Amino acid sequence: MKKLYSVVCLVIFQLYFIDSRLQAQCENIGFETGTTAGWKLTYGTVADQNQKTIFVNEAAGTRDGEHYITKLSDGNDPKIRDEAIPMVAPGSMHSIRIGNTTTGTRFTRISTQYQVTTDNSLFQYQFAVILQNTTGSGGTSHAPYQKPGFNILIFDESGNELPCSSYDIQLEGTNTVNGFKSQGDLQYRNWTKGAIDLRNSIGRLLTIVVTVHGCTQRGHFGYAYFDAECFRSEIGIVSGCPDENGMAVLKAPAGFAKYEWSNGATGEINKVPGRPGDQYEVKLLPYSSLDESCMVRLAYQLAYRAMETRLAETVCEGTGVAVGDTAYFEPGSYVRNVRSTSLCDSTVYLDLKVNKTVYREQAARICAGEKLSVGDSLLTEPGTYVVTINRGVLCDSIVTTQLSVDDFSYVSTDSSFVIVQGESVWLDGSITPAGSYLSAWTPSEGLSCRDCPFAEARPEKSTVYRLVTSTDNNRCPLERKYNILVRACDVTLPDAFTPDRNGANETFYIMAGACVRSIRKFIVYDRWGEVIYMKEDFPAGNPADGWDGSYRGMRVSPGAFAFKVIAERKDGYLIVHTGNFVLIR
Repeated sequence: MKKLYSVVCLVIFQLYFIDSRLQAQCENIGFETGTTAGWKLTYGTVADQNQKTIFVNEAAGTRDGEHYITKLSDGNDPKIRDEAIPMVAPGSMHSIRIGNTTTGTRFTRISTQYQVTTDNSLFQYQFAVILQNTTGSGGTSHAPYQKPGFNILIFDESGNELPCSSYDIQLEGTNTVNGFKSQGDLQYRNWTKGAIDLRNSIGRLLTIVVTVHGCTQRGHFGYAYFDAECFRSEIGIVSGCPDENGMAVLKAPAGFAKYEWSNGATGEINKVPGRPGDQYEVKLLPYSSLDESCMVRLAYQLAYRAMETRLAETVCEGTGVAVGDTAYFEPGSYVRNVRSTSLCDSTVYLDLKVNKTVYREQAARICAGEKLSVGDSLLTEPGTYVVTINRGVLCDSIVTTQLSVDDFSYVSTDSSFVIVQGESVWLDGSITPAGSYLSAWTPSEGLSCRDCPFAEARPEKSTVYRLVTSTDNNRCPLERKYNILVRACDVTLPDAFTPDRNGANETFYIMAGACVRSIRKFIVYDRWGEVIYMKEDFPAGNPADGWDGSYRGMRVSPGAFAFKVIAERKDGYLIVHTGNFVLIR
């Protein structure tokens, strides 16, 4: 199924969007480099004289972090808890915080020179302000000119303040300043956007000064966050062509307190009939302490536009590009008239490149219980799989995987054995299903073969054998353990006997298990180590082959004696057993 990448809205927006806020070349006006380059930093003491706020002892530089470039990771202002005040202006990566956050009697200032051109005739700024009132209840222990404040001023080359360019705020008694909110003894204003029209100053070199200060007495602080941009002072048309209802969208510069359009609209955006020749005006009232005489007046006349747009698009095979009501799937160059009205005529030139889908085949082997990752799929069972891998901006890949799974097990379930020394047992390590496997036994002692699936085990002591079976190249190891308990093969003799001819316990003889083939030699010694009885090559377990307590036909006296037995196991291994016993009469 073919996919369609619709660019109808994209084309209309890309081709006909005329932004009234074209970025002018105002180097680092908004601290976007993360530095204060282009700005002059100063600080000093705030005082009052003749019931006016004055700034004295101004010095270049900074102190105590009173000029701080903020970044997104700084988060929100730490003092205001009632609402979040980001330390960076909305839409920016960096802003600046000026002022002291803990004490009064200080002012902090930034200033820059601003060469006004047609492209930067609209100076737009954003600020957030935190001012501490002079008592916890916002009381009037200080006169207004003694309280913290904030202002933005613009001066010409002669040091004269430009009309309609200032923003000046000073705390006053218990009142909350218009546009501010209160939190305890703090009055604050969240990020606010303002703009100053400088069209009457094009070609002039202006000075922009931003100042924040604490109270003039001692302890009450004031600080602010500031950011700025510059644009053209003009009305823009968002879409050069009317929409489906024949309406065009006009856009006034952002950042003003009040908008009054000639058709009665009151917002930044004005939707109007798309008739060539119609003219619209807007009055803009800036955020400032001045009256409506400072309104900015802009005008825009709708005019016919013949517009061309050239697009170069690269898509994946099976994905199309829609221009207007036509979709294109094959590579090539296309010309399409998207819209034709009394206000505009739009032609799109499309150069389309189509990248082929990548196909790949692979054979893979995994062990039982393992998973093979192909794209977003995890494969565990044998079979053939076709997976489409989405590679983001690249074209999809289609991977066909022939998966085999090595899944095998041991046939025999016997794993525990009990034998006697000299005996053996066959260990079965055969595998199902049948095939070519590698076998490795450890330890190798007592085994007839260390790399065979079957092995005869004849250990001398209890042993745990470990068998690891794997496929070729030692893949998919399967482990099994065999426990062999080995009982000792030995002879036993009594601790005493009573050859008193009463028919019970008359001889000292050897007893043994079936693992003993014969007694090769049986010797009895007296307490001085002299051999007083010896017999060779006879079966164990017959009292008649034991010692009857005599020596050279004479009964020996009661006492302690020693013995030595050499016995042969069925596997030919010789057992030597020695000990002591007592003859009792």
